[in-house]
Amino acid sequence: MRISAVAPRGMIAPVPAVPDLPVLPDLSDRTVLVTGANAGLGYFATEQLAAAGAHVLLACRSAERAARAVAAVRARVPGARLDVAGLDLADLGSVAACARAVDVGLDAVLCNAGVTGTDGRRTTADGLELMMGGNAFGHLALVAGLADRLRPGARVVTVGSIASRWSPLDLDDLQAERGFRSFRQYGRSKTAAMALAFTLDRRWRAAGRDGLALAAHPGFAVDVLSPSRPGVVEPSAVARRLARPARLLVQGKDAGAWPLVHACVGAGVRGGGYWGPGGVQELLGPPAPARAHDHVRSSDTGDRLWAAAEQATGLSLAGLA
Repeated sequence: MRISAVAPRGMIAPVPAVPDLPVLPDLSDRTVLVTGANAGLGYFATEQLAAAGAHVLLACRSAERAARAVAAVRARVPGARLDVAGLDLADLGSVAACARAVDVGLDAVLCNAGVTGTDGRRTTADGLELMMGGNAFGHLALVAGLADRLRPGARVVTVGSIASRWSPLDLDDLQAERGFRSFRQYGRSKTAAMALAFTLDRRWRAAGRDGLALAAHPGFAVDVLSPSRPGVVEPSAVARRLARPARLLVQGKDAGAWPLVHACVGAGVRGGGYWGPGGVQELLGPPAPARAHDHVRSSDTGDRLWAAAEQATGLSLAGLA
């Protein structure tokens, strides 16, 4: 494999289970690529997958932060099978290079990395609005580049957000050129990413392809309620104490990663599905089927968005079907 940081094979030491959350099956025959695996949800998804024996490819923009994540996982999971590939979703050249570097079969791709907000409108290396270009179109381009590495039955899981509930797309202004508000554009980028996932699944089923495309969201997950991982997430004791009352409606990113991981490798998962926490308002709790709003699932919107993604990126996505 033409990527770095190959870890030694060995016995996998289980990570202590999060209370009331599922235990993963043996994943020693699975390979999963996780974007944005060096922090937050991506890090904890990587740790959980590695603890169950999966070979995990950490696709990250920063080599330094990726190395810290690898060290943190190895400290918890001796013998973890990890590789690192460079990936900047805001640069289609980097996306293509990452896809070319992966020369193993993939059982799942977790499209997790993303920008949650910007101070003013910013653009990618290719001139697209940063959140729409990276969160949605960049991931679709990556999956297109990996299409021939997806094994039969492979799953492509897009990380969505509860922000999609109140973020219908403006298909005439996907790049927020007529007016930019950071939180609104973030929500729209997540709506777009989810709509593309559901559209991909419809196209796969129409073509008879053996694969699943779906979405999952973490609920309301924050770093301060996450367990400490040196070099990756280190909430202070004071911040943790102050945040403790919020556990009624908020969870750590370790728990927020479980619906994402379940969508990648769990039982009962179907193409076009949507998973999230099963607690109050889908804010926290163990993985459960979630509801995606009609404006996210619209096939008309999805098809128009797909065409817009092809035009914006200059890529032909026909190979995905």
